[in-house]
Amino acid sequence: MIFGELLSGINGGKVLDIGCGSGQFIEILVQSLGSFDSVTGVDVDESVLQEAGTMFKGEAFSFIKTSSLSLPFEDGSFDFVTISKALHHVENDRQTLDEMKRVLKQGGYFLINEMIQDGSSASQQSYLLYHHLRSEIDQLLGVSHNTTYFRKDLFDLIYSVGLEDLVLTEYQPEEPAPKNPANVDEYIARMTGWLDEISEHPERENYNKRIAVLQEHFLENGISRPTQIISLGKKNN
Repeated sequence: MIFGELLSGINGGKVLDIGCGSGQFIEILVQSLGSFDSVTGVDVDESVLQEAGTMFKGEAFSFIKTSSLSLPFEDGSFDFVTISKALHHVENDRQTLDEMKRVLKQGGYFLINEMIQDGSSASQQSYLLYHHLRSEIDQLLGVSHNTTYFRKDLFDLIYSVGLEDLVLTEYQPEEPAPKNPANVDEYIARMTGWLDEISEHPERENYNKRIAVLQEHFLENGISRPTQIISLGKKNN
């Protein structure tokens, strides 16, 4: 696995994962890092933090409800800070990266993992349409969720952090065959479920029609996750 290749020689020490959700990336970190002392996950959604706390128990793990725009930690509190597929969810990506750098020790590791929308295949375009529709619905519900980055915009953000020994890796996540009926049906079922979340909203019928169009796109082209960029570097100032 690509994260194992990148991280197996690293002692993570005190790790902070921003936008940890229910702990999917923490699981990858635990499996991939050479070693670590503790992992702290933060998110604004208390329900997913409870899920993460159920998955990762023990003194080495802690989960805190807080905004990434003002982290409740002292400067230089962590040896390794990460944000995986959550940068497009935050209200201010630049401020989030500044806060991550603030709480990172000098010489500590800074990892960003994020999707991009450039050069997408037909099946990847299905996922992007799915993802962007979800972002619209989230915004209707008052939840911060932006569309997927273009490569240049993401790289500009990464370079602006000012890391040393920077490594950029582009990869395609492993997934079932794009046109596998079970895979396609799972995404369609999720979209249909979104309508329940906006059952009282005046735009519901419009989204119902758009979902029907996307279903046809999925059935014709399949669906697969887009290319992701991993950025790994060290804090030098």
